[in-house]
Amino acid sequence: MARFVFVVLALLVAQAVSDVVEYNVRPTKIADKTFLQRQMELSSLFYHVNEPIYDPALKTVVETFDIEKNVEQFKNVTALKMFLKLKEYNMLLPKSVPFNILEQTQKFETVTLFNLLYSAKDYSTFFKTAVYLRERINEGLFVYVLSVAIMHYPETQGILIPPIYDIFPSYFHNGKIMSIAQRINTHGKNYVSYYPQTYVWDENVVIRWNSTVWPYVEGDHIPMAYYLNDYALNALYYNNYITFPYWLTGTAKPLMKYKRGEFFWYSLKTLVTRYYMERLSNGLGEIPELGLDVVQGGYSSGLVYEGVPLASRPNHFNMDQPKFISYVERITELESRIRDAIEVGYLISASGEKINLRTPEAIDVLGKVIEGNVESPNLNYYGSIFSAWKQLLGNSIESHKMYWNGQVPLTVPSTLEIYQTALRDPAFYMISKRILKLFTLWQSYLPHYKPEELSYPAVTIQKVEVDKLVTYFENTYLNVTNAMPMNENEIKTGADHVSVLVQRPQLNHKVFKVRVNVKSDVAKTVTVKFFLAPKYDSQGFEIPLHLNTENFFDLDTFTYELPQGESVIKRDSTDNMYMVDKWMSGFEVYNKAFKALNGDGQFVIENENYFHGFPRRLQLPKGRIGGMPFHFLVYIQEYHEPKAPVGKGVNPEGTFGYGTGANRMTAYPLGFPLDRPLYDWQIKSLTNLFIQEVQIFHKPVPEIFVPNTVYA
Repeated sequence: MARFVFVVLALLVAQAVSDVVEYNVRPTKIADKTFLQRQMELSSLFYHVNEPIYDPALKTVVETFDIEKNVEQFKNVTALKMFLKLKEYNMLLPKSVPFNILEQTQKFETVTLFNLLYSAKDYSTFFKTAVYLRERINEGLFVYVLSVAIMHYPETQGILIPPIYDIFPSYFHNGKIMSIAQRINTHGKNYVSYYPQTYVWDENVVIRWNSTVWPYVEGDHIPMAYYLNDYALNALYYNNYITFPYWLTGTAKPLMKYKRGEFFWYSLKTLVTRYYMERLSNGLGEIPELGLDVVQGGYSSGLVYEGVPLASRPNHFNMDQPKFISYVERITELESRIRDAIEVGYLISASGEKINLRTPEAIDVLGKVIEGNVESPNLNYYGSIFSAWKQLLGNSIESHKMYWNGQVPLTVPSTLEIYQTALRDPAFYMISKRILKLFTLWQSYLPHYKPEELSYPAVTIQKVEVDKLVTYFENTYLNVTNAMPMNENEIKTGADHVSVLVQRPQLNHKVFKVRVNVKSDVAKTVTVKFFLAPKYDSQGFEIPLHLNTENFFDLDTFTYELPQGESVIKRDSTDNMYMVDKWMSGFEVYNKAFKALNGDGQFVIENENYFHGFPRRLQLPKGRIGGMPFHFLVYIQEYHEPKAPVGKGVNPEGTFGYGTGANRMTAYPLGFPLDRPLYDWQIKSLTNLFIQEVQIFHKPVPEIFVPNTVYA
């Protein structure tokens, strides 16, 4: 009874002192009429992008806008002339073939067209040029270059780009699904009874699908198909490269590529860490080591783009073959150069200068070198080892012999080479694991954090309480109608008459709350971080902290006004501003903008559609039915304002700081204090760091009431 009274009193006290406002949040903005009009115009260019333009207003632009007579409307006349030459000599990538940004000729066309769009002197020219290109260039290249341009062009900041799975469903659903969808689209609901996996729901035709039981694929990754094929996770990887194109420098653009090398390391580590926990949840072993001889696990995605199946990799893939020798030698050479630079302590720039690698800040330049982006100090020498591995393991080398018009290379890319499909192939994580070992080698030359660098003596974490963590599967419904050809009636009305949805399972979890009991000697603004890591490896052995550091997943980071004395920090799993529930579909965005423009409600530019948001429903690994132990780490540090805090920087109300320093929470390195190996002796005396075990339970759906989620 006494314990009960104590708990009640503690909760009352906590409520009295912890009801404070979070310090750092992104601003919101009500869209004006100009923004709404531009949102609708640009959204319409992504609609049925595999087909000609049907909208009368847009067709008028196509027929009347003469780009050659508008030279004075572009700042970069060279880009315009280059495009016109490519067009004159029929050297543009043709329509209806896969687009691969890693192929150098296709990259050249992409960069040329971006420079053309970006140099438009006003929005009107930008939009007319986009419409002009929509009708004339490859649809995959068009979507990519327009998305990058919208993200970076000053007058389109904040415009919402439709999710890539809305635009190109073929990259998210295998050929069998798309074949059924095509027939349903052609014959309407008459074919529903013919396909047992289809049914009618309201006015929609739904195709049931579960990749984990599809009999035409094999491999130990099949139990994880729900995770590898997750549409939101793959779309996030694509979004990262819309904001941080490897070919685009950030020195003169509105969205500065702030510490892009560090971001490359952090995002790669996040993906590998999260994948590793999911493997353990499914009883699979460690992520296989990647060597230069044989990759045991093959991969076939089943994805087909405009009749072209993506390249596959057979089981027991042997790299010791004559056709692969030059690629293996190149990878060995590049990795040796980077490894040597790390071990001697400096990189060599293109001008012969030495770049010091023995500082914590060097992670940025090292990340640029390993990714092989345009800001690498010596791109010709260090190359792009990450892309080289993707090309080799994707097994697309054989396709590099076909040409359009005798001069434009046509490729059959693998899933690894296309951003929106890369995470489907388990080999991506094998490559990433090997790449991250280069960063680990670099970290080994840095000094360990001293306890005083990690400590915050004014704060003592007394107790951490975490609600029961429960995951489950739910159905989601993805609309694939944008890939279905419009018939004559649909063209006349400008709308789809048949809506085809694909039902597929996705992992989610029950909302949970974390309560951190804290005692503080002073009232201070602090940064609070939550991390999650596996407790045991695949063999059942507990992972030592210094080896487990690389496995901690960043669950949440937020600033907090901590009062003096005892208090309870309460945090819901839905509060993380770096995660997103879902992105609004292209239809939702257009419809919302249309209504707001006509006086029906407001269009709010807000954090809920955060372009780089990690899928919130995937913040917890699946766990196991009987529970699976994980380490839950809480760390509190004094808040230090970053160089460009949230809410400041380049038009933050429209961009949320995409690609800038304006979305960094603190001045500390990403992942701090777990950005270097931590040993028990370093944290033993810390009062501001707390680790405890939590269990994650997976429950069958019938035990939980779950509303279905529809993304129209």
